[in-house]
Amino acid sequence: MRRLDRYLFLSLFKVTILGVFMALAVLLSLQALRLSNLIIRSGLEASAVVRMLGGLSLSFTPLLLPIAFLFSLLIVFGRMSADREMVAMQAMGQSPMRLLRPCLYFGTVVAIGTFLCSFFWAPYGNRLFEETIDEAFKKKVTSVLRAGTFSEGFLNMVLFVDEVDSSTGNLIRVFLHDEKTYDAEITISSKTGEWIAAGADGWAKLKLNDGVIISRDLERNSIRRIRFDEYIINADFSQEAGRSRDSPPSLGWRGLIDKRKYELEKDGGDPRGVFAEMARRFAISFVCLLFVPLTFALSISNSRTAKNRTVGMGLIILLLYYTAYFTSITWVLKSDFDLTKNEAFVWLIAWLPNMLVMLVSYYAYQYRFNPLKVYGRSQRG
Repeated sequence: MRRLDRYLFLSLFKVTILGVFMALAVLLSLQALRLSNLIIRSGLEASAVVRMLGGLSLSFTPLLLPIAFLFSLLIVFGRMSADREMVAMQAMGQSPMRLLRPCLYFGTVVAIGTFLCSFFWAPYGNRLFEETIDEAFKKKVTSVLRAGTFSEGFLNMVLFVDEVDSSTGNLIRVFLHDEKTYDAEITISSKTGEWIAAGADGWAKLKLNDGVIISRDLERNSIRRIRFDEYIINADFSQEAGRSRDSPPSLGWRGLIDKRKYELEKDGGDPRGVFAEMARRFAISFVCLLFVPLTFALSISNSRTAKNRTVGMGLIILLLYYTAYFTSITWVLKSDFDLTKNEAFVWLIAWLPNMLVMLVSYYAYQYRFNPLKVYGRSQRG
């Protein structure tokens, strides 16, 4: 690799790595603030918090790498323009395509890294984060099973347990009051109870024995009393934590292939989620290459203010691209059109933002370096 290639390659590498860590620090700080209440109330151990943050870090990487790479391109090109380095290189006979070559090399590396993160590391991080969240919800529920205290943090109900057998964990004299689950307020009391923690399926159970259910209908001014020998309250922690073990965002390459095959073979299956997930992961990886000619054409200027415009241009590009990116994916998933179940159509919609970036990149590059090719017909006329 020649000196020019090494210079541009290393400049982009350093700024991209710095950008990834800075963006990751900001996102983790925001997520930590959002989850701080759950962490404190659930009493999570330090190891669980580290797993949670580690999972978040891995799940964010497919989005952070293109963002950091975009800003690194704008910063490096803007600095080179402001310092007249581009003018000097072109005066030495280096064409724009020659200057783009090492940037495209590095863009290919970033695209491959984004691809690997999207299909392997990010799904693992997403599962790790969701499993830790599940653990937090379980601890949040079991932490309120204390004797002699009223608690409002048990499955959206008010709970009172008179005694807790420390040897068996059985509950003695349980009282529950629920105002949210049913249309009428209900009160449940039982002589004994047992909390069965969630297993691999994410379901937990509160088993009550020998009790009574009292419901009051205010509109009819009536009270209903039902005795029971056994009453079970199911708690779906997978839904409360937002986890689905086979959801497309938590599946890697092999998992998506198997999920796609399953949805296509199942009667009444809806494969749109798998189609959209695979298409968007390829799209977010490939856009790294499209950012190179776009930012190169937008950043090259003889003005010394070129470097100061990088942040504004970067934010505008990211806002437009990611708005189109998430809008297209959301439309595919929420639309009722039968055409959205066609895999080719889903890929076309998911790649529309990339096509727009490609089109804008082409015309911006031609306008900057070959204006006659863009306006040649009008000028000849």
